Amino acid sequence: MQFTNKTAIVTGGAKGIGKAVADKLLEEGATVIILDKDEKSGEATGGSSRCYYNQCDLCDIDQLESAFEKIKETFAGIDILVNNAGIQTYGTVTETSEELWDLTMNVNVKSMFFCSKLAIPLMEQSENAVIINLSSVQALITQKRVAAYATSKAAILGFTKSLAVDYAPHLRCVAICPGAVMTPMLETTIDAYADTKKVIIETENIHLLKRIAKPEEIADFILFAASDKGKFMTGQFYRIDGGIGVQLG
Repeated sequence: MQFTNKTAIVTGGAKGIGKAVADKLLEEGATVIILDKDEKSGEATGGSSRCYYNQCDLCDIDQLESAFEKIKETFAGIDILVNNAGIQTYGTVTETSEELWDLTMNVNVKSMFFCSKLAIPLMEQSENAVIINLSSVQALITQKRVAAYATSKAAILGFTKSLAVDYAPHLRCVAICPGAVMTPMLETTIDAYADTKKVIIETENIHLLKRIAKPEEIADFILFAASDKGKFMTGQFYRIDGGIGVQLG
């Protein structure tokens, strides 16, 4: 139980990678606070008495300040922040509306800024304070028609380095860059195609391992980075991409 007596915040913990991270942290003894807009997020607790759910819009600073005020009143401090919440959007620059561009940047980048800004003062007493930001392999290599998404994920790498430099040596910050992961978000994307089986096979084949990752596989690395075993990791991004980066860039 390597996270006993640790308190972690996981954004977007209702499903996908965020839920896998929350579940594994609970299994390893942590107290977990889930921040998520999804009303069904309470189902992510798994019935644990150490899991707390706060429904809030991560792009709304007023709602977040209210949520963090409750956290401050309830918990002695925070050890881990996993900035996981994000959305996938599609379109070239000319296809992307201002509204879609702003939505992508707000959910994928501004929410990390808000949550980090509010969490860092609560992490001062932690012996292994760490922020883990979920980026994407598409911050480094990309496909067609993801202009806003790829830009947002690349911005996270710069944000990660800034946090690592500004708050060292007390606080560590790393970014995780997954390849394709079978989450509800990816399933929704695949379902938009007429031939879903073909899309799945094509997605599998761009990875050297010829498969799509499970959320739990990404969560395993996140837990390693957040643990005492990862205490010399900071300011870097880590690809967990099944070899897609070797093959394409």
